[in-house]
Amino acid sequence: MVTRTRTLALVLFTVAAAAWSQDLTVMIELGGLTESAAPRMLAGRLLLTYDFGPGRHDGRVHAVGAAFAHENWSVIHAFSRNQNDIYVRLVDPPDGAVALEYRLIVNGIWTVDPETPDQVADRWGVRLSRAALPSVERTVTESPIVHADGTVEFIVTAPPGSRVSVAGTFNGWDPFVAPLTEVRPGYFWRRTRLGPGEQLYYFMVDGLRLPDPLNRIRKWDLDGAVVSVVRTPRNP
Repeated sequence: MVTRTRTLALVLFTVAAAAWSQDLTVMIELGGLTESAAPRMLAGRLLLTYDFGPGRHDGRVHAVGAAFAHENWSVIHAFSRNQNDIYVRLVDPPDGAVALEYRLIVNGIWTVDPETPDQVADRWGVRLSRAALPSVERTVTESPIVHADGTVEFIVTAPPGSRVSVAGTFNGWDPFVAPLTEVRPGYFWRRTRLGPGEQLYYFMVDGLRLPDPLNRIRKWDLDGAVVSVVRTPRNP
């Protein structure tokens, strides 16, 4: 009976995997996973895994999904279970993304990904998992990038290992509350939600103020220092 159950699970998993990819090697790799691990890129997509076995939930997990900030949490991407009782999901990252912020939904309960050490808090204090996409090679030609949902991507290059943050009118000019993540060597990124209208900001790089070098829109603050300007939609 156990053998038949596992065989059926493998068949169902193979059908689900086929919907993601026609690449047989990818399907074989997904089907052969024996443990969950940190997110990684596989064939140009982000691979998320979750171990539902006795070591974590006494075998009582029956549904796993993931929802993403860039989709406004409106879509739950269901995982499939392979023959080794590992839940897996391949996700197509949006064009130009360097990292994805997401939460898992396990048995209907929203939670962080236990395999992802990189976590951030949104403006309500909710913990989010963040997966960098190091294989994405995007030339840095624009910053900031304003999205229709009111979120903004800040991007800047600096020496690898630098401490980089963004300070502005949206966070009381605090240089510590909004650090950027080094998603690949020398490439720092953060996506955050701002209020509508005009906001002023600058980067802090190892304690030094730096106007956004890729943003030509600048002003002078009350102290006479140069700051950068970003404008977000009035009705995101």
